[in-house]
Amino acid sequence: MYTTYGTGFGKFSQTHHIGTRKYGHKPGHQEQKEKKTPSSRKPHGFLNMRIPSIAPDLYVENDRDVTVNLTTKENLDFLYRSAMKYAQLLDVELPYHPTGRTSIREKICLLYNALDSIVSHHVNLELVGDRLQFCIYHFHEWPDYTLFLIPIDFTERLKGEIKRITLEFIRRFIKYHRMMDITDTPYFEMSEVCIDYVDFEQLDEEEKKDLYRKEKLFRSYEKGRIHRKLCRMHSRAFCKNLEEHIRNCNPSSNKEKRLLELITEGMSLIAKDSPHILNYDYDYASEKERDFEPPPLEYQILLTYSITDTVTKDMESCFSTDCQETYNQTPVSFTFITPETEKLFRPENYPERFSKWFEKFVEHVTYNL
Repeated sequence: MYTTYGTGFGKFSQTHHIGTRKYGHKPGHQEQKEKKTPSSRKPHGFLNMRIPSIAPDLYVENDRDVTVNLTTKENLDFLYRSAMKYAQLLDVELPYHPTGRTSIREKICLLYNALDSIVSHHVNLELVGDRLQFCIYHFHEWPDYTLFLIPIDFTERLKGEIKRITLEFIRRFIKYHRMMDITDTPYFEMSEVCIDYVDFEQLDEEEKKDLYRKEKLFRSYEKGRIHRKLCRMHSRAFCKNLEEHIRNCNPSSNKEKRLLELITEGMSLIAKDSPHILNYDYDYASEKERDFEPPPLEYQILLTYSITDTVTKDMESCFSTDCQETYNQTPVSFTFITPETEKLFRPENYPERFSKWFEKFVEHVTYNL
């Protein structure tokens, strides 16, 4: 468990700006001549003196609801050794060394600024357990405010071997990436609740028929035919030795041939050495308590029955409304550095590959099959 200290909350260098202390005498001068107060000023000169900035300690509640002080010598030492190690890997000099009489918190802030200045990626300061750690992260290219929904209604128009291959591929794909159904998200519940607020008496006959069809479709998603089809995608295999079936399949049309090509390409996204897309779910600006939470990746990459029916469209509208109150969370690569870190942070392009393939696959199965 860790609590992120990001933009707008705990990135010390931004949220808690600390100035440097300035003294009225040069180093080595033991005595200063007291200046007389000008007659035009009030005699209480201390009210006009500049008060030096003070960086108080930072206390937080950890995942065990225990209040701990983060600005300790131990945390400063761990952060400094971590930053020094990463600077060595970059083959550069860390432009700050925590010396002098400044507070520990101010030293941590200056150390953060120093690390941030030599790293090409973004840097966060986070609480991991009871210890502060630097986290280096990278935003991937990803379409903002986009739902990645993989449908299964098109498979009802397929027959024979290509149908079994397609269903088994989708089953493995959603299992590998731990994808939920749209019915598991709060947006499905929100869109269903909206029906209850419709004034039935104010509708004309055609509108009443549309509302009835929508209610019937929701019931199918919840416990009817569509519900059973979605549940089936999380159970037993449709065929064994999928790779062999793909190699031996003879598509009956160019559209099925293109489908098989996309499935073959998609197999590389669920290979044993491939990442899981939800592993990129990192909220760089997380706060412990805030009014609106950004939709996590698990709410944006989902299995559905159809991407064109009214249930999915209503859910998309609820998602869009929710996103207007906060920011859109997209895939982020990240790593925590320690004094034992042995290699530089080099994010791969897996999320980019994932999104490009997903778009091609869904477009083909929706509009060509």
